[in-house]
Amino acid sequence: MTTPISDTLPSAEDAPTIEIVTCPTGDDSGFHTSNNPENPYQRKNVIQRESRVIIKCDHKDIIHGYFSNDINDLYTLIIYEFRFHPNGPASRIKEAHVVLKYSAMTIGKLDPEVVNLYPDGGFFVDPALQHEEVTAGGGVNFGAGGAVAQVGAELKAEKSTQRDTTSYTTITGGARTSRGVEPNDSVRWDLLENQTTKSGVVSTLQVAVLLKRRSMDPFKASIAITVTADLRSQIQMAFKREPQEDDVWYDPRKPPTDRLHKYDVDNIGKLNLKDLGDVTARTIVPGAVKAQR
Repeated sequence: MTTPISDTLPSAEDAPTIEIVTCPTGDDSGFHTSNNPENPYQRKNVIQRESRVIIKCDHKDIIHGYFSNDINDLYTLIIYEFRFHPNGPASRIKEAHVVLKYSAMTIGKLDPEVVNLYPDGGFFVDPALQHEEVTAGGGVNFGAGGAVAQVGAELKAEKSTQRDTTSYTTITGGARTSRGVEPNDSVRWDLLENQTTKSGVVSTLQVAVLLKRRSMDPFKASIAITVTADLRSQIQMAFKREPQEDDVWYDPRKPPTDRLHKYDVDNIGKLNLKDLGDVTARTIVPGAVKAQR
């Protein structure tokens, strides 16, 4: 269950930042996600990075169609799944920031417009209850002074207060414009770990983006993900700059992928995007501990 909060969230503690456009030196050096020259449109694997932390993004569904039977405006619905996982003991991701920017394939053409997304706004997830006891005290000193000795005694009164507090992992999302003027052409999500439990960001985030198109021309999206990892992971990773991922190309003439649902392409503007989003803080397998018979 998620609970809306304000759009302003505190930053995680200062630490070196790992940008997803880099990858560690070694066997994976030089690896980045590219479009297949034989089938360059709508690749399923949007981005993939594996080192001390694993970051992955896949297309779950892509649907091109119309807003509704009554409104023939061109629309596209895209559902992404992001995964953030530690890949070693004591590794964790303290915060992650995702930006997707949509634009026309050809200069001079109109860019797609972001009209809706989910999650949109601020959300609390994975609450952690903590019991605190605060003690406040004060004292008065009485003394007798002399050239040889100082004698003192302190009377002290203390007041103890107990309280229960709840802290959360947080997610904030929203549409943005990269040009400084409307319409919005970008979306952004910011994920922050629970500052009390320090258990990392959510492991899986499924998001939905609804775009309004001006034509049937192909369009593209660029993606940028930055993460801040724990200090131990930072020390154990040596990074170098590598090329960014290829932009994702979208072809409005392609049929719907229909992996999660069977969509009505003539009414995609009527869908409730909340039903298409999902958040997983952690997955626990029940009954995993078994006694041998």
